[in-house]
Amino acid sequence: MKNLLLLSLLFPVVLFGALRFDVQLLHKDNIESCAVGDLDQDGDLDIVAGERYYLNPDWDPIKFRSIEPFGKDYMQDNGDYLYDVDGDGDLDVIAGQFTLSSVLWFENPGEEELITEDAWLKHELVETGYKHNEMIFFRDMDGDKIPEYVANSWNAKNPMLIWKFKGKKGSQGMSKHVVSESGNGHGQGFGDINGDGHEDIVFMQGWYERPAKNALGQPWKWHKDFTLPHASCPILVKDLNGDGRNDLIWGDGHNYGLYWHEQLEPRQDGTTVWKHHLIDKKISQLHAMAWSDLNNDGQPEIITGKRYYAHSGRDRGAEDEIEIASFQPKREIDGTVSFKKEIIHTGQAGTGLYIQVADLNGDDLKDIVVPGKSGTHILWNKGAARQKPKK
Repeated sequence: MKNLLLLSLLFPVVLFGALRFDVQLLHKDNIESCAVGDLDQDGDLDIVAGERYYLNPDWDPIKFRSIEPFGKDYMQDNGDYLYDVDGDGDLDVIAGQFTLSSVLWFENPGEEELITEDAWLKHELVETGYKHNEMIFFRDMDGDKIPEYVANSWNAKNPMLIWKFKGKKGSQGMSKHVVSESGNGHGQGFGDINGDGHEDIVFMQGWYERPAKNALGQPWKWHKDFTLPHASCPILVKDLNGDGRNDLIWGDGHNYGLYWHEQLEPRQDGTTVWKHHLIDKKISQLHAMAWSDLNNDGQPEIITGKRYYAHSGRDRGAEDEIEIASFQPKREIDGTVSFKKEIIHTGQAGTGLYIQVADLNGDDLKDIVVPGKSGTHILWNKGAARQKPKK
């Protein structure tokens, strides 16, 4: 793999034409979350998905925890993140739960015991007191380069909370910061909405403005400037048309539709103004989304797909064929934005709540990891036949 990495640095791969992907099933279960990171510190990226992890390059399933099922076809895991919680130098697993208020972390037993099933110790990271958790995020919310825990809730009346580690070691627990006492809702993303250099929170009912100072010591201002019903997780915050204002990209998690909200010139009082655009309406349940450059042309694409049986078959399009697709934005001369759609995969690997994109085998091509109720899969990026670009 090191030789492949060296060659890719010396001779970068530039691809033209449609990409090809080979599909590998890792395990068939109903897990809808996953994370990518180096669990055994060998320099290669491994995969965690629910009850199991998969070590590169063999990808054999190793069970390290048990997860309770609930409902018709769900399991109590709405997010897996890798972080050195106890500060011992290796990556542990942080896991949220759909209808339970406790956030868990699982202690990495070290390289020698990684191949032993159920060797990881289970701990409670924080008892949040809140259920109805759509999915979780783990990211730096106050600019100190240490990630915080944030949960998106489908209950619009639930508060918007940020949980911060109490000490240098996450095993010391977390403290609560209230962004808003009430005001949550299906779908969430992060990015600078008003151009002040600070990352704000975007969600179904608008956006929360991060304070310039003491971000976790005061409430955030709630701007009810738009509504994004059943929006994806995440909502992508990107400047698509190059006007210097960040736009919103979101999918309908329980219906058909991929959209972008163009941010226009704000009003004099600072209220943001938005114009709604349709990107595609042929794939249903676009619940998960990623933004990454799959073909190495320097322009990231929107990567999304059908969340297989998002509501146990009750959503529109639930019985449609599984599809995963990319949408490459292009700025036109007149200032508008168009999108080139490319079907990446059909029929087998649906998405769950997460889409992870990473170069797993060191060939300088980004692969895709998708968990879901059709199983956890790797979509291996095989590149495309080299073609001369049209003049």
